[in-house]
Amino acid sequence: MTEQRPRSTFVFDDGPLSHFTEAGWLGLLELFVADGEAWLPDTVQHELGAGVDAHPHLRQVLDATWLKVTPVGPAETVAYGFYFGRLVETPPTNVGECGVLALAEFHEAIAVIDDGDARALAKERGVQMTSTISILCDLVTNKHLGFAAAERVADNLLRTEYRLPFAAGGFRQFVSENGLIDPYE
Repeated sequence: MTEQRPRSTFVFDDGPLSHFTEAGWLGLLELFVADGEAWLPDTVQHELGAGVDAHPHLRQVLDATWLKVTPVGPAETVAYGFYFGRLVETPPTNVGECGVLALAEFHEAIAVIDDGDARALAKERGVQMTSTISILCDLVTNKHLGFAAAERVADNLLRTEYRLPFAAGGFRQFVSENGLIDPYE
C-alpha cells in the first residue's frame, strides 16, 4: 500500500546531492520531494560551486530547476550562529550544514542530511530530518523504486565513496535489521 506523505519542504545538504548525482541518481531526489519544495541553501550552493572544477558532476546539481536556492537571511541568524559555533572548526568545513539546519529549524522544514555531528545537533534542537537511507526506504514503500533497484542505488552511492552504515550488498540486511522496511513484502 502506498503511503501519502504530506506536502513538505526539504532542505538539502551537499552530501546527498553530490553523491546521488555522481552515481547517476539525482532524479530520485526530485521524485522523493514529489509535490513538496526542495531548498538549496545558499551556503550549500557556495560549497557546490567551489567544487565544480574538481567535480564537474556538481554542475548538474547547480543547474537543477527543482532546487530553489534559498538564502540564510536575518531571520535565521540566531539558529545559524548556534550551528556555526558547534559545527565549524575551520571554515569552510560544515558551513553548508549550518545553513541546512538553520533553514530547517526556522521554517519547520525537513533537513536532508547524513552528517553524524549535524544530525546529533538537529536531534538535540528538535529539527526534523531525513537521511539517504530513509529516502531510499520511502521510495520503495511508495512504489517508486523496487527493492532490488534501491539496493543497486545504495551500492552505486557506496562506489562514490559515500559513507553509509553498511558495505556493498548490505542495504537489505541493514533496513531489515533496523525495522525500516520489510524487504520481503
